[in-house]
Amino acid sequence: MGRAARVTSIDALDTLSVALQRFRDDASMAVEDVAVALRRVLEWIHHDRKDHWTQELRRSSEAVSQAKLQLQQAKTSRKVAGRDPSCIDEERALARAKRRVEIAEQKVRAVQHWANALDRAADEFQQNRTRFDNWLDTDLPAAVAALDRMSRSLESYVSLATPGLPEPNKNVDNAEPVPNTPNAEETKPS
Repeated sequence: MGRAARVTSIDALDTLSVALQRFRDDASMAVEDVAVALRRVLEWIHHDRKDHWTQELRRSSEAVSQAKLQLQQAKTSRKVAGRDPSCIDEERALARAKRRVEIAEQKVRAVQHWANALDRAADEFQQNRTRFDNWLDTDLPAAVAALDRMSRSLESYVSLATPGLPEPNKNVDNAEPVPNTPNAEETKPS
């Protein structure tokens, strides 16, 4: 024996069908928005940040070379009586330049790390997106079609006239009692 369903409103099936179609459209747009945002982030990390910190590393390395040269020049030009001169300003400038190189190297490594992590996340997103798009394009329309079939079947079933019973009266207030019903007891002879 088949399973029974308690359907109280055929219109609810139609409403659900419309809601599923709206969900499909909204979900497709949302997934596309995420894909666009992901492409922007990948572009930013792979090109903008990578180029920026690579150039900063190059500039910092040049600054170290320049600071070393200035320190060497200061030492040779200020040598007095065979003693090494104090070149504190030049040594501080060299230390700052070396620190900039260290920071730039850290940033280049960090950009590479996050670029790889984002690439993996983008690949995972794309795989899940493909499955979700397939679901939206195949399973969801099939569910909507099934709901539409159910709705049509139930409407057909409800519209069938039961043999031996009069056609359902649209106006319930003016309806006459049907024999063999609780309301028909008034019409039975005593």
